[in-house]
Amino acid sequence: MRRFEPGERVIFEKDGVRHRGRVSCMLNRRRGVVTDTGRRLQVPVTRLRYSPDRALILETRLDRSLRSRRTYAPMLKQWLSAYGVEALHERVHTREDLKRFLAKEGRLVSTRFVHIFAHGEKARGRTGARLKLTFESIDLREEAALFGGLRGKVIIFSSCNLGSDLEALKAVKEASRAAVVVGYRVPVEDSYTNLHEALLYERLLRSRRSPLKAVQEVSQHLYDLGVRPHGIIIRKPVMVGL
Repeated sequence: MRRFEPGERVIFEKDGVRHRGRVSCMLNRRRGVVTDTGRRLQVPVTRLRYSPDRALILETRLDRSLRSRRTYAPMLKQWLSAYGVEALHERVHTREDLKRFLAKEGRLVSTRFVHIFAHGEKARGRTGARLKLTFESIDLREEAALFGGLRGKVIIFSSCNLGSDLEALKAVKEASRAAVVVGYRVPVEDSYTNLHEALLYERLLRSRRSPLKAVQEVSQHLYDLGVRPHGIIIRKPVMVGL
């Protein structure tokens, strides 16, 4: 019989619904499981199967020039492979691209992380913070429904400024019912986000803390270490999670 020890990722079906989560304790022929949506269940060992983590990485064109080779998804895929995480990567240039891949791959029970690389713009007046794709931009407050169906997922916006609009992040979380939605409050350069997100995944994958707690810890630790975005004076952590 498989042991399914604490900390291991599992998938199972209950009342006709598939769930994924992490084993929290061993109870004779059952296991305590904390699902990605936060439920605590006791599941017979015979119903459990091992489940690798999966990340959906959606990346827009980061530079206008077609000669630019600026891309970070391949590096992230390599990083995640060291943790046994399967990473799917696709380019998104328009609203329809984003909608299509979020619906097709993002909503799968096997997808735990949705990581979006794009530029971001602060909220202005009555408009919310905007996610800027290659050819279109998305008002996150007005178009939060694009992220519907991502219940229990971790949504990471690797974008400048989106975290400065808490109402926008809140709208995305409410529409998606995600476990946590992550963004940066200020403009950030690539080297800063690479470091921040590598440490974040380490916490998300190796720690038993909640996703929100993992975000808060990493952000606070980097701030305490004096790690700052280049040329910006900050007086509180840069990464925000809701």
